Order: sequence, then structure tokens, then C-alpha cells
Amino acid sequence: MKNQQLRYFVEVVDSGSINKASEKLFVSQPSLSRSIQSLEEEMGKELIIRSNHGVTLTPTGRLMYYYAQSILSQFQVLERLKDVSEEKLYSKLTVSVDSVFLRDDLILQFYKHMKSATTEIHMVETTAEQVLANVSEMKSEIGITILNDYQLSIYRKMADAKEIELNILGKGPLYVHINEKNLDELVEEKDARDFLDFTLIHLPYDFFSNLNMSLTMDGVQLSRFKKTITMSNYHAIINMLNHTDAFMLGNKWQIEELKHSHIHSMRIRNCDIQKYFVIIRRKREVLSEAGKVFLNIIHETYADM
Repeated sequence: MKNQQLRYFVEVVDSGSINKASEKLFVSQPSLSRSIQSLEEEMGKELIIRSNHGVTLTPTGRLMYYYAQSILSQFQVLERLKDVSEEKLYSKLTVSVDSVFLRDDLILQFYKHMKSATTEIHMVETTAEQVLANVSEMKSEIGITILNDYQLSIYRKMADAKEIELNILGKGPLYVHINEKNLDELVEEKDARDFLDFTLIHLPYDFFSNLNMSLTMDGVQLSRFKKTITMSNYHAIINMLNHTDAFMLGNKWQIEELKHSHIHSMRIRNCDIQKYFVIIRRKREVLSEAGKVFLNIIHETYADM
């Protein structure tokens, strides 16, 4: 069974007669009849019934017609692939993220910029350590993490060893995020001790988060917070902040997104911890078109915060 046989068969059915089909195909009637007969012999069944009024389909011919249309359509798609660039055919975005609530419309913006027929998006919420591993092991093309001064110096050394490039998009102070209903007043700063009776929500522990346990905020070590919840999903964390007395330590790049959920952000008095918005990628590797588009959106969204 050949592509040409199917094309001739479909045209005969669409035209309603072998005579009209031969004129459209610029093929002689005897050649067209032989092609249909050969197809019928291969199928072992009659496909069309010929008469002075034209042709009609048998039950098998009707099924054959629908399947042939589908097959020919797929052949047309394959032919078009010859003239279409890889970027327009398929795009894939793989990003690992740690410690930041990316705006909900980021992926929508990304999708609107892409021209591909098929777009695959993988966003992984994980730890800073796993972000580095995912980019190094080519599971993610881009990594985004928020690190403090102490973490950043060690992270940079580990990244260099893995041939990973670090780009600092910006920096800002440490923030506490807590639901408005858990506060007597919405202030810009509070003492770290004011939160000791609240529950600290913590992302899953890894090497870099463990480094923080010895850090102090206004004389209070993180290890002094006895009530903690470890959670890995950012939207689940927001839900927990909204319905409990929990708080989380974060950064300025989360503030605008958290405001929508009535979560107030404030600084800790006498705390000089700085947080850095870090973008990582593999050195000496050209980003995919999807990666370039996504990074442009990230820069436009967060660079001036």
C-alpha cells in the first residue's frame, strides 16, 4: 500500500467518479482504475461500487476512506517539517527554583512569547543544593535560588567546581512573612524575639539551609525557634500562613506576590543579613530559545525590585 494509492482513492471518493478524479489528478482513467483495483486486491475486499452515476463506498471502503484521509494528513505534516525551524516545532523549558514565589503570570508570559507548536514546561520547587545538582546534571537548564552572604560564598565555590556560572540579579534584606491577622499592627520592623512563640515554616533542609542554624537575627539564633513546620510546596506554604500562626523567613522578591494573600512582610531590627537573587546555568553552553525568553522575563520582572 502506497501513499499514491491512498491519495488516488481519496480523490475518487471526493470527486464522486473515476472520470472527474482523473481530470483533477491529471492521470488517465485506466491508470486510476488499476490503482483502485490494486488497493482492493491488497485489502481483499471491494472498496467502491462503480455505476453509471459514479462511485459509492462499501462499508470497508468507508472506513478505508477515513483512515486514508488521516494518513495523508499526517504525511502533509511531515512534509511541512522540512521547512520549519526546530524552535518553531518544539520548545522545552526546565527550571529549578528555591526560596522564591515566582509570580503566577510568569509562565503565562513565557508561553505567549513562544511560537512553538509544542511547548514543554518543567518547573521544579526544591532546595538550593538540589538546584545546583539539577543544573549540573542537565536536569534543568536554569536554576534560581535565594542565598544569604554566608551561603553565597560557599555556593560559588561549589558551582565553580561543577562548571556552573552564577549571576546575581539583585540583593536585599531578610524579611519575615506573616499573615496580617496575626499582627496587632502592620509595622515595617519587629524584634526577632517577637516571633519566638510563633511557628516557623521552613523549606526542606539541605546543606545550605543547615548553614543558617548558627546565624543570628538581632541576637536570636535560628535554632531557638522550637515550633517548626517543614514544607516543600510554595502554594501549600501560603495556605499554611493564611490559616495558622506560622511565619516564614524570606526576601523582598516574595513581597508583592504574598500581598495578594494578605501576608505582611517586615524586616528584623538590628539584622544585617543580606539575601541575593541568584541565577545559575552551565558555563560555555548556549541557552535554548526557551531559556533565553524565560531569563528575559525574569530580568524584566525582578531586576528592579
